[in-house]
Order: sequence, then C-alpha cells, then structure tokens
Amino acid sequence: MTNLPDDLSHQAIKGVNFAQSAVKLVARRVRDRIHESRLPADYFPQTTDEFVVSAYFAAGLDSIYQLEQWLWPFEQLESELKSLGLGDHPFGIIVRSPIVAKHLKTVTNLPVRFSRLIKGLDEFMTSSSLRAVFYVNQATSNFQSLRYPVPAHIHLSHGESEKVSMISNQLKAYDFVFTAGEAARVRIQRTLYGMSDDKMLDVGRPQLDRPRSIPKAWRSFASAEPDGQIVFYAPTWEGDSPSMAYGAIAHNGVNIVTNLLDAGYRVIFRPHPRTGAMRSEFAKALEALEDIVETEPRAFYDRTPDVSWQFDTADIAVAEMSSVAYDWLASTKPLVMIKPYNLDAEVLSGGLLDRCLTLPADDSLDIVELITEAESAWGLSTDLGQHYLGDTSPCAQISKFIDATKLVIERRNEARLQKSDL
Repeated sequence: MTNLPDDLSHQAIKGVNFAQSAVKLVARRVRDRIHESRLPADYFPQTTDEFVVSAYFAAGLDSIYQLEQWLWPFEQLESELKSLGLGDHPFGIIVRSPIVAKHLKTVTNLPVRFSRLIKGLDEFMTSSSLRAVFYVNQATSNFQSLRYPVPAHIHLSHGESEKVSMISNQLKAYDFVFTAGEAARVRIQRTLYGMSDDKMLDVGRPQLDRPRSIPKAWRSFASAEPDGQIVFYAPTWEGDSPSMAYGAIAHNGVNIVTNLLDAGYRVIFRPHPRTGAMRSEFAKALEALEDIVETEPRAFYDRTPDVSWQFDTADIAVAEMSSVAYDWLASTKPLVMIKPYNLDAEVLSGGLLDRCLTLPADDSLDIVELITEAESAWGLSTDLGQHYLGDTSPCAQISKFIDATKLVIERRNEARLQKSDL
C-alpha cells in the first residue's frame, strides 16, 4: 500500500486513492482480457452441457475462499446426483473471471465454465436440464444470474455467523436460503419482513463432515514443540464498511499472541485472507504478527488450505465474529470471543458474543485469564452447537445438504410441470 504524506488533506487523499483504484481497475481488466484470450475452448459453456445443479461465482481470486470451502460438499452432491442417473456431469460451476476459472481447474474435478459476457451466461442458465443454482456470497453481480426464472436460486453464504450481512434483505431475492440451523432461521425471521419459513432449509455446515488429516507442516511443528496447550487464534478482517468492521487485530493482535506465548501456550495463528485489504493499520498489524510468529518456536503460522484439522488439534479457540467461531462449536471445546474494536460494527444482541466469555477489544482484560476461566466454566458447548449447527454427528450435515438440494430439485420439477399445464 502506498504511503501518503501526513499533510495531505482528506479530499486530496480521497483523490489519490480514487486515482490508484482506477489504475488498478484498468490493469486488472487488461490482465483479465489477456487470460481470457488464452483460455481453451472447453472453459466456455458447451452445447453438450447438461448440468442439473450449478454454482455461480462472480468475484475475483481474492475472494475464492468463499467458493473453495463449498467444493467438497458440491463434489459429494455430484456423486449422489450421478447415482440417481442424472448424467455423467450433473454439477457445473460458472464464473466470470478467467483467472478464477483457471485456478478452480487446479483444485476440483467439477466442470468449470467461464463467461464474461451475458451471451455465455444466457447459454449456461437457459439449459433445459438446469434446476438449481447456488450462490456463496451477496455479490452485486449475482443479480445478473438471478434474472433467469427457470432454475431455483439458492443462497448458501460462505459461513455461519452473526455479521449483519447474514440478515440482508437481499436474501429475499433467492428462491431458497440454506441456513445452518435454528439460530440462523430465527435471526432472519426476526429481522426481515415477509421472509417465509418455507424458503429456509437447515443444512448445518456440511464442510465439517469432510475427512480431515493433519498437515505435514503442523506435524513437523508439533514434533519440535510437543509441550503446552494449543490455542487456535483466528481473527477476522477489518471489513469493507463501518457496520461490518468486526476485526480488532490492529488493536490487540500482538498483545494476544505475545501474552499467550509468554504464558506457555502454543499458538496456531490463522488470519482472515483479506486482512489488510482495506486499511493500512491492519496490514501493518499482520506484518508485525508475521514477524513474531515466524521467529517464535511455539507459534505456527497457519497457511494450510482449509479450516478443519485445527478443530481436532487445538485445545481452545480465540476468535472474532467470523464463521470460524461458529464452526468451532462442533468441536465442543472452549471458545473465547473478541469484541469488535469499531463501535460502529453492528452486533446482534443475544448472539455468540453474549453467550461466551469475551475479550474487550481495548485489552482491558487478560486473554490468558479468560482462557483459564473458559476452560473451567465451559458447559454450554453442546447446546450452542445444536442451536447454531443442528446435528453435528458424523455425516449428518452433508446428508442434510444433499437431501435439501434434492428437495429443491423435486420442487422445481413440480413447478415446471405446473407451468407447462397452464
């Protein structure tokens, strides 16, 4: 990030930032056109495509983590659809970035299609076989896909949480919303006017049923530093608006990590992938923490592909308002939450911040003392997990996800038959 002189006026800084953003936008478009021109023909929608279910993703590579966490559930769903005789390739992914398309080919065997233009999107979305389309975020460009009336449009989000974005009125645009559990349904019903209960189907967090293995990097670390309880520290990013500013790493991240290390804990540090994207103080805090973690033998910088194995390895989690905290509930292990530093961040009353021991963002309490208290007082874990995620017994959540999708396909088939009879 460019360092700006301190004596620049607010308007001048805004002007400089706008100019820098414009230059980056032009550069990105040029880069994308080059990548698009080099894509093989099989990346584009094919006349032979007979997808029954698809996922739509219009964001860039910096947000690919939103889609990647759903790839395993999508792959299990495809296997089930194949077993039902719905074709050799019943699930496809449509993206709007050529760079994202090429990346996905390296991480999944699901068919990936790209179209920057509406023409290609038309070809994909008007296929006579398509019955359902999944969305993992609230990107504005989702509405280019939502205009197609034939497939059922299903909002997934990319994780359960109590961020204000989870109760956006945009949810009404989708035919169905796959909710994690009771907490999500109640949250939506209390907030949104006219949101009918039959549009919401609980699917838990099917990602949690994915088989887990301990990565080699952690095994090497743990063998060198075998002693001490393990704290999984997973802060979120700064957010793109004051109401979504749930992160506090710029204000207490260094203290949290150093205090834990000084107290003899081992620390798994996993920052949000977008930390520092919007605010320089978060980028600087991340750099400072990288320096500490990389040089401290009891700290592990977690660059592994997903959040899963940490639930089996760590003894306690310290998390901010993000899906990591809610997924952690399935482990039934103690959790300490961190309050947002920004007072403009919208926090829902009665949520996880009210149900767990919580570290104020101003560092007025000691994280080590809170962890000790949480370990001795933690007794609501099973109830909390049930409230937010439903049944978390093995394979229960992926089964719910597949069954809910099959129900949507069935309902859409029935609706199409009714339309044809008119």
